[in-house]
Amino acid sequence: MKRFKLTPLRFISIFIITIVFFQACKTYYFRSDYKHANELLHSAKNLETKPFLKAHLKNGDVCILKDSWQIDTIQNVISGNGMRYNFNRVKTFEGKIKINLDSVALYETNKKLKNTETDRITALTILAVADLLGAIACATNPKACFGSCPTFYINENDNYHHSNAEGFSSAILPSLEYADIDALDNKTISNRNFSITMKNEAAETHCVKNVKLLAYPREKGQKIYQSPHNDFYLCKNTYKINDASGENGDISPLLKDKDQKEWFSLSDENNMNSKENIYVDFDNIKDEKNLGLIINFRQTLMTTYLIYNAMGYMGDEVSDFFAKAERSETINNKLKNGLNKILGNIDIYAWNEKKQKWSFQGSFNEIGPIAINHQLIPLKNSANHSKLKLKIVLNKGYWRIDYLALTNIAKKVKPIELYPKSVLNKNKLDSKALEEINSPDKYLVSMPGDKYKLNFVLPKNNDYELFVYSKGYYLEWMRKSWYKHKNLLKLNQMFNHPKKYLKSEAKNYKRYESLMEEIFWNSKLQSDKKSCYEN
Repeated sequence: MKRFKLTPLRFISIFIITIVFFQACKTYYFRSDYKHANELLHSAKNLETKPFLKAHLKNGDVCILKDSWQIDTIQNVISGNGMRYNFNRVKTFEGKIKINLDSVALYETNKKLKNTETDRITALTILAVADLLGAIACATNPKACFGSCPTFYINENDNYHHSNAEGFSSAILPSLEYADIDALDNKTISNRNFSITMKNEAAETHCVKNVKLLAYPREKGQKIYQSPHNDFYLCKNTYKINDASGENGDISPLLKDKDQKEWFSLSDENNMNSKENIYVDFDNIKDEKNLGLIINFRQTLMTTYLIYNAMGYMGDEVSDFFAKAERSETINNKLKNGLNKILGNIDIYAWNEKKQKWSFQGSFNEIGPIAINHQLIPLKNSANHSKLKLKIVLNKGYWRIDYLALTNIAKKVKPIELYPKSVLNKNKLDSKALEEINSPDKYLVSMPGDKYKLNFVLPKNNDYELFVYSKGYYLEWMRKSWYKHKNLLKLNQMFNHPKKYLKSEAKNYKRYESLMEEIFWNSKLQSDKKSCYEN
């Protein structure tokens, strides 16, 4: 046997290799330490028993505070015992930590923040909750749980399949905040006092910056419609459809009247991104000038399924991914556009008899499965005497349509803006809520079960067409049952190869599709019943 001889050169080589090895192990240890710490925070038992607060800083660092922490709004800091990790998730400090509130992009916690002075933090917090008590179907089928942005009701006791409006449905992060306008499609008004009730009916934190009414006077036989670009048109006359047909034949009975008996199709089991056509005929147009197409529509629950899938794929790293989105314009744009852009709009074409081809007229696209949208697009000189033929192109299983009709546009108008005069919370005047909802730089933070009655005064005893304007964002709460679906490869496919993802996910969605409606509506939270969400 040849004996090993330790020469000076070999000694130096072994020493260098040893140093490099342990340095590498040290780096790997710190990286795995963050991963391990994060997994422990979100384990089934710890999620319900051991409080934590993760603060994602704007510079990319993250701090994890355990057991307890203090919020000092005078010094503008959160303090507690914990660990700090840098951008690469290498641990840089352990012990007593102070975090400046202005340095935080997003928080995550499993402990509800109850003090009123924590609203500023709550508005940036993803809450990780146990499965909802009393919602067995939702717990066993979590991708079908009820989810929404703020919902608005003319009759505050309405609480079933439709609200009158829903606000900023795709604003799922602070950086995605936007203003949304929905028609209330209100009946004749004979009183100057008008109220709407805003509810939080899901496991979400709603951060509402503004709510106001847009109002325009109307006379008998007149309607004001909103376009997808938020232009407003005073219209008269209504022409119902004569015939409408889809892939399965005559669908005209479902589209002739505003009766909430909606037409919708089921998704393609081989590809969620699969288009279909509807053909519509109008045969009794008395006035061919300035025609507009009216449509009442909303989305199916496909959008809900995809959002919840994405959060499930993120698993215990959900706040990490959303914090990245707050810092990265690229990720932010993928969240903003992404799958919705591929699944597409409701595209309208009119048959041009002279040119013997279809002429594109415009598109409708409004995120949200709850409230029915009432919108109009002006048509481009497409009438052929008293007849008009339209083709509607849309994604299978993605849209629901209640009503189609034509109208004559009399003129473009500009509604007046009306701000709430008072706000009722639990039947009591709430001056703080009124200040927050009318202020340009404050938020009304609404938690599950909250409802606010917003009272307005119309300028005169006229009849008005009313629209609700809302601006803000919301944060979905992370359900415990979602964590087991963590799959970063699927998340990557969803964001970076969406067309491939929609094909691969089609059969899975098909298994949920027929069950989702019942579970979705039955898991809707009744107002003031917050106990279902306690950890």
